[in-house]
Amino acid sequence: MKLTNTHIEKLYKFTKKHYVEYYDVQTELVDHLANDIESICTENPRLTFEQARDTSFKKFGVFGFMNVVEKKQSQMTKKYFKIIFKFAKEWFQLPKIVLTILLFTGFYQLQNTSNAYTVYVTVFGFVFIAQVILTIINARTLKKEFNLTQKKWLFKNIINVQGLIQTAFISIYSFQYFFPNNAKEFLVMADFRKAFSAFFITFIVIFGYITLIVIPKKAEELLAETYPEYKLV
Repeated sequence: MKLTNTHIEKLYKFTKKHYVEYYDVQTELVDHLANDIESICTENPRLTFEQARDTSFKKFGVFGFMNVVEKKQSQMTKKYFKIIFKFAKEWFQLPKIVLTILLFTGFYQLQNTSNAYTVYVTVFGFVFIAQVILTIINARTLKKEFNLTQKKWLFKNIINVQGLIQTAFISIYSFQYFFPNNAKEFLVMADFRKAFSAFFITFIVIFGYITLIVIPKKAEELLAETYPEYKLV
């Protein structure tokens, strides 16, 4: 059996019915199912399309497509963080390394002042709140796009929503773990702890700049690299 466009459309509906909401994941599954169905029908020509489809689906086990979706989500999340660290590495090369050193030096010297803890908390709070606000705005934008196109893209969702949520909470966890709990403790830190704190808050600023400004600006380019078919949507 050679599958027709009608069969392919049915497979898209089938994956969606089985809780695969992202178009890119649906496409991968549809390609796999289509090839498998054709092989099954070659071996047993008496089977109908639906019977061959169900036979293929059973190969995914009791959890159906869930494992595939989770694996794909993990893969795309890793890709997102690799992109972040790729851009972050640029800040430790010329000419951006100069600005990085100035930021680090400024934060380190700031620790000798009485209001250092307040400034650190304010900087971190600003980055965290900006990430939360952008997450809400992006989630609404994606919802509007879905209403127009009826397509969701996993990597686009990670770039605009899931990635920001994860980086925000990773940041707040790290801040609570690595920094003193009050201004008094902050002022009496040893030199190594001060240097580490200055480095960490510098990284938070750079990290925030990348997630809030750099990646959103390059989002369409990154999506087109990840999904060649995205250009056609």
